[in-house]
Amino acid sequence: MQSSLLNDAYLRFTQLLEALEASPSFPKLDHVEKKLLEFIVTHEKQGKPLLVGDVIYANDIGSPATLHRRIAYLEKQDLIRYGPDTDGRKKCIELTPKARDYWAKLSKCVIKAAGK
Repeated sequence: MQSSLLNDAYLRFTQLLEALEASPSFPKLDHVEKKLLEFIVTHEKQGKPLLVGDVIYANDIGSPATLHRRIAYLEKQDLIRYGPDTDGRKKCIELTPKARDYWAKLSKCVIKAAGK
């Protein structure tokens, strides 16, 4: 019985997510870009500043060249921005309000799917 409830909740979540992703105002991201945003938000939630170099060399997500391109794309989509590090020579990656809205919408899908 519990397994059936979990399966139903997951299926509801995927349907809600598909509808959300079809919305013209929702950012169009591929798998690597989604994983990259997850990596960034995880570090932010832990209170750890994240440097561009830290992201580029997170090899489990993609190659450095791929990640460099994807960081540039996320900045172009206004999901991240660069902020100065404490010494001013390096760039930190910060989430923008648009990225926070992205996560809030995803969270609402999870809550709605689990609530039925």
